Amino acid sequence: MPRRSKYIALLIALLLVLFAAGCQPDQAATAPPAPVKAPEQHPSPPAPATMSVTVYFATKDASFLVPETRILPKNDHPIRTAIEQLLGEPKNAALVRALPEGTKLKGITVKDHIAYVDFNDKLIKNGSGGSAGELLAVGAIVNTLTEFADIEQVQIMVEGKKVNTLYGHVDTSEPLSRSEKIVKKTL
Repeated sequence: MPRRSKYIALLIALLLVLFAAGCQPDQAATAPPAPVKAPEQHPSPPAPATMSVTVYFATKDASFLVPETRILPKNDHPIRTAIEQLLGEPKNAALVRALPEGTKLKGITVKDHIAYVDFNDKLIKNGSGGSAGELLAVGAIVNTLTEFADIEQVQIMVEGKKVNTLYGHVDTSEPLSRSEKIVKKTL
């Protein structure tokens, strides 16, 4: 029996050695760790291009026009955009629109440094009728458009036609030039 026990003990020891050898990592079969992939970096989208337009609104006492500069997304029709801004509301609460409610832009073209701007008939029908209101409305249109370097004068039109006057006080039958007299630079 002791001899048999020796064989069993020897066999167990041999199995333990083989088992331990089988648990060793196989150096040849071990692959290098996969490289850690860095998170993909997407370049940030370019900042949208912007443009600056200056439009003129009236003081509440109807004495002056005040410029308001707006930074807007750049587009292919900045002159039209300027007039559309003029038809909107001022950002400064101390200012009011110089053009009557309901006025809409029908079209605008520039030829030989003259802007021909055409409005619907609400420009006349919804106007105040007073001389100050007319002076501010005409000045707001002309000064807004002459902010553009290629426009020197403005011909105001209504429903596709030249008009002699909006409310009977300012001659609008010919192209008009910019007026700085009615502009107040700051409030």
